[in-house]
Amino acid sequence: MIYGIESRRLIFIRHLGVAVFSAILVYLFYLSYSAWGVVPALFPDWGADHPFWRAWAHAAFVLLFLTLIISPAATLWPPIKRLYSWRRELGIWFAVLSFGHGYAIWDRWARWDVARLFGFEYMEDVGGYILFRPEVGIMNMMGLIIAPMIILLVVTSFDGAVKLLGASAWKWLHTTLVHVIFYIVMIRGVLYLFYFFQYSPPNWRAYPPIWFLYVFLGMAIFVVLLQACAFTKTVLHRRGRKQKNGIIQIAAVIGIAIMFAMPLVLMTGTVAYFDNRTIKEPPEFTQAAEDYAQNFEMVIHEENQNTYIWAKNLDSAPYFRQMTEISGEKVLNQIYRYDDQTLYMEELDADMELVWSKIENVRPEDIGILEVAIETGGWAEQYGAGEHKIPFSSGELQVSIHNVGEIIPDAVFEIPEDIEFSSP
Repeated sequence: MIYGIESRRLIFIRHLGVAVFSAILVYLFYLSYSAWGVVPALFPDWGADHPFWRAWAHAAFVLLFLTLIISPAATLWPPIKRLYSWRRELGIWFAVLSFGHGYAIWDRWARWDVARLFGFEYMEDVGGYILFRPEVGIMNMMGLIIAPMIILLVVTSFDGAVKLLGASAWKWLHTTLVHVIFYIVMIRGVLYLFYFFQYSPPNWRAYPPIWFLYVFLGMAIFVVLLQACAFTKTVLHRRGRKQKNGIIQIAAVIGIAIMFAMPLVLMTGTVAYFDNRTIKEPPEFTQAAEDYAQNFEMVIHEENQNTYIWAKNLDSAPYFRQMTEISGEKVLNQIYRYDDQTLYMEELDADMELVWSKIENVRPEDIGILEVAIETGGWAEQYGAGEHKIPFSSGELQVSIHNVGEIIPDAVFEIPEDIEFSSP
């Protein structure tokens, strides 16, 4: 056996332990992005899918981190060598979580469409594909590159592979691929967590906070610093057996270790520097350059779900209401009143009953009014009243536009009297 473990029962218990740990990680990451760190009413399109696939990815990174630190940590502190045998289970479950993340992207984002997986959408009007989401294509291309490496690590994580390849070749293969995967994951993570989720013109789209960014960077720096320290200790110890290390030799080895860690240190420093200087709130609400209707009423039809949208005075004193019905039953009702600077919400509670809550001191940009104006208001201005099939990132939307340009009655945005508000 690779680790001298002959008990299949012990191997099973370890896999079970790592599996339970992995499940807890996924669940906690999911909660952190779907409940703890996000006010759903302020991000009505931040559904269950995005926190779901993000949870798998972040949990997988934690397992990769643990896999990478065991060996250098054991070099610095020999008692940790007893954890060597856990690297196999951690690596295999890292693969499981990685492919869980990949499947979530394929099923819930791409929806089994290869073109959409890489950021493309087919436009019938032009008879070809258009790159709608280049950042999605970049991220998923990196994932596609990593996938065969992870598969190769998994299929060679057994004793038969060691006998077939030889111990030195097996070790070289796993060490090399794990580090290549680590650096690709780091680049992918920095692009995703930092570059693709910042406020940027023209829409100044607001995103929920990504608390994992600095944890992610800190874990990466810890890995390379630990490896650099282990490298320094190993080289100096081996040299010390033959001859005494001079100051120049020690400085040279330390310099090599520093250069080893430098790429991630520079990347982390750059991200931290600019993250402290980028705006954390979008600019004050201003009129968009695109043409859009100031007042409109429409219904968006999606299978058994209908989303009703009313908008009024989008440029000056915006009022907005969005109501969602599934199979004819109301499940969500959101009303934003500019005069109150308050967002009122009627949504299902844990007992599947509709209850009201409210968030005060909410500015128009906090709920993405500018994006509403550009997107749904743009549809109203472009297509006018009637039934329309409108191209969208996930295909076509069936939209019924009932009113364009006419003043929406105040009664549409009124809040029922004598209601009790719960905490949002």
